[in-house]
Amino acid sequence: MTVLKTLDFHINIQSPFTFVEMLLEVLGYNGCSLPLNQVYDMSVMVLDLVYLLRNPIYDTVLKSTVDIPTPSNTQRSKCLAVKEDLMLLGTGVIAASTYLISPNSWKQVMEHLSNITGITVKSIFEMCSAILNHSTGFTGLINH
Repeated sequence: MTVLKTLDFHINIQSPFTFVEMLLEVLGYNGCSLPLNQVYDMSVMVLDLVYLLRNPIYDTVLKSTVDIPTPSNTQRSKCLAVKEDLMLLGTGVIAASTYLISPNSWKQVMEHLSNITGITVKSIFEMCSAILNHSTGFTGLINH
């Protein structure tokens, strides 16, 4: 540790939280009319839940993507890249938080997030739906 500190070595640790903060900053910079402080606070709580419910959430995302109730091992292995996509998780967390705070602005925020990140609205919707389903039990999202 002493050698690393002497060399002024820094480790760049990326986490979904980093992406949530960055995306909220961009939304604020782009003039988003939502109370971003509230979205931030809710995003922190939702992200905590996502960590606790990670496997069921990603299992739901996989099932909705392949449209089969019992995906094969090959399909599960292909989903590993999705589990590691921190930007997708960050957009899903912000979308779910927005839905909880301001359901009327939810679709617009998903579109903004899609424009910022290049992630499709459908993918953001699926992640958001899985998060809301497992964290609140809510299954009644209207398809985007």
